[in-house]
Amino acid sequence: MWKFFGKTFYYWPKWLVVLVTNLHAKLFSFNETRIGQKIIGEDVLLLETVGRKTGKTRRTPLVYIFYNSKYYIVASYGGRDTNPGWYYNLINLGGFITINGNRYKVIPKVSIGKQKEIVWNLFVNLYKTFNKYKITTHRDIPIVELTVIEYEKEK
Repeated sequence: MWKFFGKTFYYWPKWLVVLVTNLHAKLFSFNETRIGQKIIGEDVLLLETVGRKTGKTRRTPLVYIFYNSKYYIVASYGGRDTNPGWYYNLINLGGFITINGNRYKVIPKVSIGKQKEIVWNLFVNLYKTFNKYKITTHRDIPIVELTVIEYEKEK
């Protein structure tokens, strides 16, 4: 489903992005079921951050790559010219990811150089539209490496 909607994501107004992201986060609880995998997809994690300005918990479903024992996410924001809010929350305050019912505390690090190039190509192999996002935007799209520092069974 995310692959289908992602192709037009750039054109969505912000209110629709927020609405669909919130709905997607609620549906995430189905991800361990066949229904959830059909709706959401198997390559999606739930990122949990705390808003820098609001102090509220924010949950964002994101496509991820697992490579060299680390998780990677891409702050593409559908090719918009600004980074998504979750990116700044994560980089400044850290966060949690949930995958297959397991919750992990993570430390983020922005990928650079050869590592970023390798991981970018893995994302493009997973979802070709990432190349469209790269062409559409005037910014360098960050890729964030997530190092798990603590495991906690989801509540």
